[in-house]
Amino acid sequence: MSASRIRAKGIKLSVIISAIVLLSVAATFAFNTLVGYQTQKRSLYNNTLDLNRITANEMSRTTNTIILSMKDAMKTAAAHFADSYDNEKTIQTEMDFFQKSVPYFNSVALVNEQGRLAARSPEKKSVVGERLVSDAAQQALKLKTPLISEPYTTTTTKRLIVLVSHPIFDSTGHYRGFIAGTIYLQEPNVFQNILGNQAQTENGSYYYVVDSSGILIYHPEMSRIGEKVTENPVVKKIMTGQNGQTAVTNTKGTRYLAGFSIVPSVGWGIVSQTPASNVTKSATEIVAHMAAISAPLVILLLLLVIWISHRLTYPLNRLAYWASKFNRGEGVAPAIPPAKNWNYEANELYRTVSEAFRIMGRRTQELSLEVNTDPLTGLANRRFLDAIVSQWIEEKVPFAVVMLDLDHFKSVNDTYGHQMGDDVLRFLAVWLNSEKREIDYGCRYGGEEFTLLMPYADEEMAFLVAERIRLHMRDEINPIGKPVTLSLGISSFPYSAQDAASLFGQADEALYDAKQNGRNRTVIYRAEKGKSEPQ
Repeated sequence: MSASRIRAKGIKLSVIISAIVLLSVAATFAFNTLVGYQTQKRSLYNNTLDLNRITANEMSRTTNTIILSMKDAMKTAAAHFADSYDNEKTIQTEMDFFQKSVPYFNSVALVNEQGRLAARSPEKKSVVGERLVSDAAQQALKLKTPLISEPYTTTTTKRLIVLVSHPIFDSTGHYRGFIAGTIYLQEPNVFQNILGNQAQTENGSYYYVVDSSGILIYHPEMSRIGEKVTENPVVKKIMTGQNGQTAVTNTKGTRYLAGFSIVPSVGWGIVSQTPASNVTKSATEIVAHMAAISAPLVILLLLLVIWISHRLTYPLNRLAYWASKFNRGEGVAPAIPPAKNWNYEANELYRTVSEAFRIMGRRTQELSLEVNTDPLTGLANRRFLDAIVSQWIEEKVPFAVVMLDLDHFKSVNDTYGHQMGDDVLRFLAVWLNSEKREIDYGCRYGGEEFTLLMPYADEEMAFLVAERIRLHMRDEINPIGKPVTLSLGISSFPYSAQDAASLFGQADEALYDAKQNGRNRTVIYRAEKGKSEPQ
């Protein structure tokens, strides 16, 4: 037989090695790219949340300082006007001076104890003497305490404003009215001076302010100022007095990474946020850039490995040829390459690739074991049970199922504590493992209920194994120092049930009969009788 016909029986080793290396490098490259993307994205998410929280905190401190200063200014002005309230000649001049010297208010007003406007700056004589009917003004007159109102729209100018007021008492303690400063929320105001006019940032970040009732009092979109946004999850947190950071979907359905902070003196909340999509886009761009940089090197490495694999496997191909001739009885090959031509590098490559796949297999196996194992007992868990049962039913593998349940287990937990209860569960798991066959699977079904899966076993064989387990639990010294008995129910596929739901339903019904008939017994489901029978 010619060498070409031998090669026709299978793929050349050089091609196999090249394919394995190609797939390994491609998989590693894809995996590293994915991990890099997830890591970069998580890092950007966390950094963005931290930055927005820090930004909100700083803005909160600054705003709080300004508001306290605003209140102090109003307090000082109230004390000043207490004794010059009736001096009509100088009151307008003093009001104009106050409005210009205190950069917080768009306008200031002096209101007497009847709620009528005594003076205003900027001056507007047509409104002097008018009675103020807004809720904010009436509240200031009624409470006679310093106040900062919720945003409201004035009846005359239709402006959306916040009113900052301070009561005025003369030297005799008589209430004379209040002095008020107004902030026009939809026009240039102190908040814009503090927080700045926001331009569109590269990452889409912006910040806004809500009052304690969830109304926007500052937003880069001026048209939204005055909007009630209480459905926003972050605003809900602010309304309950919380500070922090979180990912949130706003009232318009856009997902953001937000940091938020309360302004202590007024209960307002400042939110600094960045669109999550922009963070994801940034992570994608970074990882794509990294992949683009490394791709030429990966391609060059692949080409080099393919060339080396062809060079390394030539002696092995020759050795396989002569070994095949010898196996067919054609004699010992006279031209077997000497050891130095076997190529140490090729052997090392085999060893390295083999070790790499061994490690990958071990990690996969460990992960699979962790996912499918009950951490308390070391038995297979419900996930594994469902998977193996589905597989056996699909492949028509006959098997028996034994449902095991500890009798009066709640009293064990109540009397000896959950730690001792866990020890009893582990004790049962030990006997379950020791009595089952090597091909059987012991599983923790849930709580104190266990399941034994027995492939190629009928109900009688399952009954024998179940009885051994039951007797061990009844007779052996267990962690609580006295017997803990078992009730067991048995059914089988396809003899009794044709699907998983029926199978476990029958086993559970048999288990229920065992419980009803005195516990500490094993029952096989009997379909022809329409119920379970004790054995």
